[in-house]
Amino acid sequence: MDMEDMGLIVAHLLRHRIVETHPANGRNTDEARIVGKLLFSMNTEERRSLDKIFAGMRLIFVDFDWHVIPALPKGGRVYLLARDIGKGEPSAVLAPEVILDAMREKGNESKSEAAAWFVHLWLVHLDLIYTNQGRSPSQLQTYPKGMFDFDVFLTLVRNHFEDLRQGLDRNEVPADAVFKTFEKASHTEVERRCRRFVNLMINAGLLTTIAKDVYQQTLLSAYEIKRNYELGLQQFVEDSNAKKYRLATSILTGTDYTTDINREAVCR
Repeated sequence: MDMEDMGLIVAHLLRHRIVETHPANGRNTDEARIVGKLLFSMNTEERRSLDKIFAGMRLIFVDFDWHVIPALPKGGRVYLLARDIGKGEPSAVLAPEVILDAMREKGNESKSEAAAWFVHLWLVHLDLIYTNQGRSPSQLQTYPKGMFDFDVFLTLVRNHFEDLRQGLDRNEVPADAVFKTFEKASHTEVERRCRRFVNLMINAGLLTTIAKDVYQQTLLSAYEIKRNYELGLQQFVEDSNAKKYRLATSILTGTDYTTDINREAVCR
């Protein structure tokens, strides 16, 4: 493998984060096929070089074959470029600025509003692909079960916001809390926000489209959640003994608002 081949691999993985030698849908681009063949034939030293390159970007390069993940096509291997959030968020993959840009609907929309939408939709999405399927975040091999219909997602999101409206003690919520964002959101705005979220997840390689408005968790998503789940949840907890959880505005913007909403309400 020469430097040009190495550059092609790095560029392709940074764009797509997943390379499959035998795609489940049977379709692959010419570039993906070339990259798959290069990855499959690389030697130990070449693999070590790729590991070091991606480690410097706070990314982890991993691969699985169909013996380890039975859901993969027989004889298939998949290569993943996953985030390693324990070492800091990678700059180009679901970094705060990427999320806020994708979720923001209006040019003058605050960071708090965009952050709030993302965090709450992310939690509902986790409920759909894990809780509703009786899955644990540690169950990597069951990732194909993480499938959902957009209309179901939209209904759960609307129910989630209604539960928040009814369950909040407004005397304990700051006057400028972002829950006002959800209170004034119309049904059509909620739908637009949900589509923005789904598109962001697809672009990040964390969801794939199975049919019109039907989406499935990817192996990359399952791997990242298994690896990062506990560390990722820590950012929501202000005081676990007092059952205080940080409002969504704090997740991506660094503010310190808290609320006593119980965890079940937050993680619906």
